[in-house]
Amino acid sequence: MGRLVAILATLDTKGPEALFLKDILTSAGLDVVVIDLSILNEPLVRPDIPREDVLRELSLDPKEFLSRVRDGRLRRDEAIKLMGLGASKILTKLIKELGGVIGIGGNQGTAAASIAMKVLPIGIPKIIVSTVASGNIRPYVEYKDIMIMFSVADLEFGPNTISKLVLTNAANAMIGMVRGLKYLDIDKNVRRVAITTLGSTGGLTRRCVYALKELGFEPIVFHASGAGGSAMEELIESGFFTAVLDLNLHELVGEVIPDDIYRPMKPRLINSLRLDIPLVVVPGSINYLVFGPPDTIPSKYLGRQTHYHNPYNTNVRLSREELLTVAEHLCSKFNSVGRSVKAKLIIPLKGFSVLDIPGGPLYKPDDDVEFINYLVRSLSSLVGISEVNANINGSEVFNEVLTSFKTLVNA
Repeated sequence: MGRLVAILATLDTKGPEALFLKDILTSAGLDVVVIDLSILNEPLVRPDIPREDVLRELSLDPKEFLSRVRDGRLRRDEAIKLMGLGASKILTKLIKELGGVIGIGGNQGTAAASIAMKVLPIGIPKIIVSTVASGNIRPYVEYKDIMIMFSVADLEFGPNTISKLVLTNAANAMIGMVRGLKYLDIDKNVRRVAITTLGSTGGLTRRCVYALKELGFEPIVFHASGAGGSAMEELIESGFFTAVLDLNLHELVGEVIPDDIYRPMKPRLINSLRLDIPLVVVPGSINYLVFGPPDTIPSKYLGRQTHYHNPYNTNVRLSREELLTVAEHLCSKFNSVGRSVKAKLIIPLKGFSVLDIPGGPLYKPDDDVEFINYLVRSLSSLVGISEVNANINGSEVFNEVLTSFKTLVNA
């Protein structure tokens, strides 16, 4: 079990804070290596791995790099990205002894640390104490298991009453995670099934989870919120799953309309089709956009049917034209394979979520009929299709999903 903790920091501004963290971690019996990610001034404290070594991982000349940053020939964002990539190579080399990684920073340090951490597999503890943790942190986290902790006070000018408290909590969290560290179980004897869901298709998901457990499978559910589907795709690509129940395709809306806040960061559906693992697809939550609070909805979508899910999540019905574009996009994924696949598309004829039942806030059946007709008309004959006269959360759809799953798995 790895007991080494790497600290990532721009030591030209966060040196004393990095040493404060190191002292807590070493006093707990952990080995610690401090990696310097600074790009401007000289480090305030001595690193265990200097920035020169980070740059050499990318075959870059440190003196030339720093000169180009300081005189403006190399943009700051590009320099920060390179430091993160160089640090990721160092973390990869340390992987066998690595118990966790903790980064501290403002906007720049958070960016560099997150780029470095993303190379690590699920399960290795990753913490960033950041001054920008209360903003839009999706670019930093993406679909990785990175814990972001708001620093409250700035992380500069030496530790103070507030920053000491926050950094101590972060260090203690890392100590606990390292001591209890367990690596991702990749036992090939366990038959795992990936499932996508949102709350609006939860009825179908719950039935499938219970049924799969009874059949001896381990269902692992992913929230189709952009990050969830992307994490699932990476695991599918690694061969982690026996089969996939892609019951919620909302992220395809984000692939077509980037305004949707649930757009994925990895292409959806492609890996299951390419690897030809058993795949059951249901177009759940396919007919609406997801935004944040109501005042964040772009003006061009105002006046449409709207569901106010919670104070921070608002759903807006797609136009017919947008819905047909999503249908075209879905068909292109299936049709691009060019061969018979272990896949079945199940189409509920009475709604794709709990929101578009009769009387529901997003009920617009005529548009859904056009969507369905497009799929049936345009999908390759190599793709199996079942139409079920029920809402996605109905027992009829569940029965068809389970029957199709059993057929594909046993084929």
